[in-house]
Amino acid sequence: MFIEAILVSIVIGLIRGGKLRRLRYLNYKNMWILISGIAIQYMLIFLSGLDGLDIVNNIMLFTKEIQILSYALILFGIITNIKYKSLWLILAGYFMNFIVIWRNGWKMPILLEAVPLIAMPSLKEMVETGRALYTPITQGTKLPALGNIIVFADPYPIAKIISMGDLIVGFGVFILIQEIMLGKDSFMRRRKA
Repeated sequence: MFIEAILVSIVIGLIRGGKLRRLRYLNYKNMWILISGIAIQYMLIFLSGLDGLDIVNNIMLFTKEIQILSYALILFGIITNIKYKSLWLILAGYFMNFIVIWRNGWKMPILLEAVPLIAMPSLKEMVETGRALYTPITQGTKLPALGNIIVFADPYPIAKIISMGDLIVGFGVFILIQEIMLGKDSFMRRRKA
């Protein structure tokens, strides 16, 4: 969702007369902390798909701690760049994801019935066996509406199941790039009358 948001936002920003060079105004030192937190989450998703490697199994024993670290890095990266109003959306999305993961034993609830729609049979097996960072949505799931229940399948080019938090983060990323590329002309900035 984030890659699509970035690419579409850059294209629309250029069409609206925005400048790519304005992206240099980001606080890169602290933005890398945010990016590191996001990268850690993707690393966990990737590692959860690997089975049978002792080092991976040892790392996955600390999933909870690694997730807390990644969310702390994301929070710090957002707070240090909070002058951009769009980061509030990104913060809200990550907060929604954090809450649902925390309330469900540090696993993201996923609509298991939707997994066949995205052509990832290994994901269904991983969820059912408990190897994944996901847990199936059941009667006992807490806050299931915040879980991965939004399906992007055919004809969408990159099939996936995402959460409301992911959708809000993606929208926040889109708005952030617009806000930076367009500067004072952005729709996130007030215009002086």
